[in-house]
Order: sequence, then C-alpha cells, then structure tokens
Amino acid sequence: MESMTSKIVQNFGKNVSFTPDAYAEPKNQDEVLQLLNQYRDQSIRVVASRHAWSDAIQTDGLLISLKHLDQVQVDEERQSVVVGAGCQLKHLLPQLEAQGLTLPSLGLIDEQTVAGATATGTHGSGKNSLSHYVRRVRVAHYDSPTGETTLTDIDAGAELQAARCSLGLLGVIVEVELETRPVYQVQEHSSRHETLESVLEAEKEFPLQQFFLMPWSWELYGQHRLEIDQSRSWTAGLYRFYWHLGIDWGLHLVMFVLVKILRFRGLIRSFYRYLLPWVYVRHWRVTDESHRTLTMQHELFRHIEIEFFVTRTNLPAALDDVKQTIKFFGGQKPEGTPNKPFPDQYRGTYFHHYPICVRRVLSDDTLISMSSPIEEGDNEDWYAISLISYEWPSRRKGFFEFAKLLASSLKSHFNARCHWGKYNPLDRKINEQLYPQLNEFREIVRQFDPQGRFANDWLRDVLLGPSIDPTHRSVNDL
Repeated sequence: MESMTSKIVQNFGKNVSFTPDAYAEPKNQDEVLQLLNQYRDQSIRVVASRHAWSDAIQTDGLLISLKHLDQVQVDEERQSVVVGAGCQLKHLLPQLEAQGLTLPSLGLIDEQTVAGATATGTHGSGKNSLSHYVRRVRVAHYDSPTGETTLTDIDAGAELQAARCSLGLLGVIVEVELETRPVYQVQEHSSRHETLESVLEAEKEFPLQQFFLMPWSWELYGQHRLEIDQSRSWTAGLYRFYWHLGIDWGLHLVMFVLVKILRFRGLIRSFYRYLLPWVYVRHWRVTDESHRTLTMQHELFRHIEIEFFVTRTNLPAALDDVKQTIKFFGGQKPEGTPNKPFPDQYRGTYFHHYPICVRRVLSDDTLISMSSPIEEGDNEDWYAISLISYEWPSRRKGFFEFAKLLASSLKSHFNARCHWGKYNPLDRKINEQLYPQLNEFREIVRQFDPQGRFANDWLRDVLLGPSIDPTHRSVNDL
C-alpha cells in the first residue's frame, strides 16, 4: 500500500486546496478495510480524478485514492459490468467496446472515475444520469452497531437509490456494477436557431441533442444528435479532427488569449457576434460511435464551472434570467427583468465569455441526484445549464459573486438545483427545500456511518446538518 503524509491536494480547477493528515493508495479492497481500521478516529474522504469544483474531497484526516482498484469484469447474463471504483471512464469504455458493449449514458468528458462520476450524478444529454444505471454498489464502512470494518453490497430499495448518488457519505465505494448496452452509432449535425422554441422542438427528432446560448450575440446553436442504425461515416475522422482542432483546442485558445492575456471585452463581444458564425460549421451530418460523438476533451484547459438544473417548464424563464444577469455583470443594462433587482456594486464586475451549454437530463431513480424527482411519480425532464469561466484562479472573485447571485435567483424563482460536483454555493436549508427525499437519504447515511466519519464540513453544511464528531464518537441527529 502506498501512503504518505502532508501531501498538498489541489483539484483540477485550483479552487480547492488542502493538506490531509494522511494520504493512501490501497491496492485492493482488503487494504481499504485496513485503512479504515487504522484511521477509525479520523475523518475519511476519497479522491478520484479531481475533476470537480465542489469541496466534496476535502478532509483533515485520511484521503484515499482508489486508482489501483480498476478491474473490469463484464457479466453477460446480467447485461452489466462490475468495475473497480478507481477505473476511469476513458479506460472502461474501450474495454467494453472490445466486447461490443458500452454504457447507456455518457458525460461530456471521460476523465472521471466510475465511483466519482456516479457519486456526483454525472450526466450527458437526452438520457438519465450515469447514477441511474447503477445496479449495485460495494461500500467499505463500519458496521453498526459493532463498529467493525465491513464490506456491504447495496443492490435494492431506498439504500440503492441513496448509494447511486451518495457523495461518498455511505462509506468508501470500492466497486460499482453498471448496466451496459450494445455499442451504437450517433448521427450529429449542428444548426443555428432563431428561438428557444425552435431548438426545443428539434428534440423530437434529435433526442440526444445539446445546445449552446452564445454570450453577447445571444444566438442559439443546436448540436443535434440521434441514435441511428448506420455505419460510421467516411468523413467521421475528418469531422473529429475539425472538432478537436476547432473546438477542443481552437475555441479554448481564443478564450485563453482574449480572457487571460488581452482582457479586452470588446474583442470577446466581436468574436461571438461576427467571427464565430463564420467558422462554426453547420449542417455537416456525420455518423460515428457514441463514445466519440458524445464526449469532448474539455479537460485540456483549466477552468471553473457552475451548473444549474431546472425543469422543462422553467427553462425559458431561467435562461432569460441567466442572460440578463450576464448582461448586468458585464456592464450592460438588463432588458426587462422583473424577477429581481440587481445590486449596483456588482455591475461590470464579471464578464462572461464562454458558451452556455444546455443539456436535457431525464428523471433519475435516485434520492439526491440533481435530476431526482421533485415528487413521487413526477418524471418531468430536467435541463442542465452550464456556465464556465476561464479566468485565472487569482481573478475569480467576480465569477464567484456572479455564480452566487445567479444561484440564489434561480433557486428562488425556478427551484434550480446546483450540481454536487461543480461550484455549489447553496446551503443545507435551501437543499432541504429542493430535495424532498433528503431526510430519507440522511437516515440511510446514519445507518451506514453513525459517527459521521465519511463526512466533511462542506457536506454537513449543504446536506447533513449538525456535526457528528468522529473523534468523540458522538451520534447526533442529522
């Protein structure tokens, strides 16, 4: 087992930095149990790929990396795959594809580990989140009431609903069983839309689509996708090269120069109003493997992100709220915003510079994933609204003020939820209103972790409530 102390840990976005008391990389599940025995009086958290912006990984106790737990075993009879918690999606997918299989849902990137992606409700577009497809979770924790370390398989009922998106609060997830499906092809093309109604109407034909609201031009571009029974297009390789060169690298290099070096707002406005429409290729229909089509290399440039979830009913007004808030923080006068007054001190303090990505997410069979039902039997679709900033970490004050004000406004008017794995400024009292099954989730957490060893201060602030101190082994009501 590899371990060390006083290791400074930073996340991908460099907005989270801390030094745990101990850091370890167990080689197998038995070594995970040994660590739980050794550090039973300290707080314990797990770090995955660090591609998250919330404070979920922070601990002043033991931090565990499960990167060596990366086994992959396909169960053909159950149409599933059993995966070690530390296996990254980019390593899992090729192994599945070699056997003619893939996952039912994919997020925008494949850098995440299986446990990290499922535990935070990672989602793609047009399907449920990855958490929804979890069949079984194996958790290392302390048995209640004996306190002995143990491995528990969770595969049914409310406990499985909690384990599918648990933020690591039930214990150390060491293994996940995920539903699989045969590999499939996705056809994609892009087009410009005059209205939001037009791009939403296109979902009927292209259920896997995502779309972008361009700042400052306020144009809408749909990335239209559908599953299709066709072979790979002969131009697919060229299209992938265009996308990689023009978007994965090109767009982000432009943002790097305009935002981080030149810092000239007029150039950013001109880029979206005049240049982007000429270089954005539209109506090029290409069919390719789902994994290649549905993912990007969004990890190439350091950034920070907040993502809001609203229902289909609230999407139009919520997007208008986003637009008006961007205008105000960018120094312009908002156009007819009845929802809220803008504090004058924020005018011109943050200039949003990145396309706003919108993705449809189907309702999940979970307790607290962002697209979990508002009430039993409610299956209304959710829409994720993603806002990204490429500012230097030292210049993010304006973004944080912008994100906090927007989170408060969208929650107040549209019951918007924030992504657990991204910047999330909502507190526990607000989340209690947003997640009707939160108390049930807390009770299950209490059963698996009565002393709160697997929680941290942020998780208590946003989810659990009063502190449970593992050092004194006191059990308080959640």
